[in-house]
Amino acid sequence: MEQASRSPVGTWAALIGVTAIMATAAGGRFLVGLVFPDIQHDLRLSHAELGSVVSLSVLIVGFAQPIIGWLVDTLSARIVAAAGLICLGVGLFLGSRASSLLVLILGLGLLTGIGLASLSPTLLTPVVAAWFERSRTTALSLAATANPAGQALVVPLLATLVAALGWRDAFATLGGALVLLAPAAFLLLRSRASARRSASETSGCTIREALRSRAWWQLGFGFFVCGFTMGWVMTYFVDYATRLGASHTVAATGLSLTGWASIAGAFATGWWLDRSGNSLPLSTVYALRGLGFLGLLLFGAHPVGLLAAALVIGFSWSATTPLTSSLCATLYGRRRLGTIFGIIFAIMPIGTAAGSALGGALFDWTGSYAWSLALSAFAGLAAAAVVFPVRVAPRPCAVGEIPGGPGYSPAR
Repeated sequence: MEQASRSPVGTWAALIGVTAIMATAAGGRFLVGLVFPDIQHDLRLSHAELGSVVSLSVLIVGFAQPIIGWLVDTLSARIVAAAGLICLGVGLFLGSRASSLLVLILGLGLLTGIGLASLSPTLLTPVVAAWFERSRTTALSLAATANPAGQALVVPLLATLVAALGWRDAFATLGGALVLLAPAAFLLLRSRASARRSASETSGCTIREALRSRAWWQLGFGFFVCGFTMGWVMTYFVDYATRLGASHTVAATGLSLTGWASIAGAFATGWWLDRSGNSLPLSTVYALRGLGFLGLLLFGAHPVGLLAAALVIGFSWSATTPLTSSLCATLYGRRRLGTIFGIIFAIMPIGTAAGSALGGALFDWTGSYAWSLALSAFAGLAAAAVVFPVRVAPRPCAVGEIPGGPGYSPAR
């Protein structure tokens, strides 16, 4: 990717525009949940059959990340974004016309999964690294608000659309809108640069050098814990709250609070990292994640305690992605940043699957969520301890300088 030559105001405007497009696309991942019974009724599908379509999409989003990163490094972010929007739009439209499980799998499973994978943080990490230096993490935090904004703002609009048009026409309408947004994303992500690539763009680690570094594995462990704890909240938070006597309204409010708090947390910790330049903000975020789960375990029986714990967890919810991607950009440079971050980002859905599965298994064995809450609390605190020693290199992968490796010194 080439270095863009926009004015600062124009660059921020372009990032805001791209983030708004990605938030619209992110809302698409919640559509099946909004109309699950309607799809079941129309196509006569079991829970397992329709659930398998969603699972396929989620798995594709996770495991495609290294490929998406490689495509961004090799082609450009604007090509990947435009293709992803078209793929997602076509997938939603095809799903809206489905009359069999096979067509639904092709549309809402395969094509939608590829589209959502293309519009993940892996896409924008190299873009923001190229566009910003002094406020890089703040810019990455803005990009990271796409998913929570899609959940908080776009989903209610989609629910209104479903009520007015029915699920099929609502899917088709959103799909058509995303296809029409593809040219806008292509233009917003364009590069206005000289023919020669800058030195900062061609310097940095190879994929092998990154994987040899301790820092990569430390950050990867953090992403696994992030996914692990998110999986528990997404799957069991409401059930846990209602079992403790909370109303569905209180439980839903707690879940909603995590989305809104995550936006504040991403911006606050991004601002902090831009000024500290070290791993302390990321370590603090994981510590808060662990303390939030400890709060759920100890004080979740009281509505105030439940909502306070949800706020703490939410504050740390989206912050891990921009903080980790910013550290990766500084540690490993821009040479293969898309691929390097894509590989590490693929660890998160593995953690999500593990957290959801283990949380359910522990409940079946013990009849309580106490053990899975305690494990999540411990995992968050462990991640805080693991990522704290990560040291940041001002010159990524110079001769004899592998981040976190022998002979590495951040003072060079």
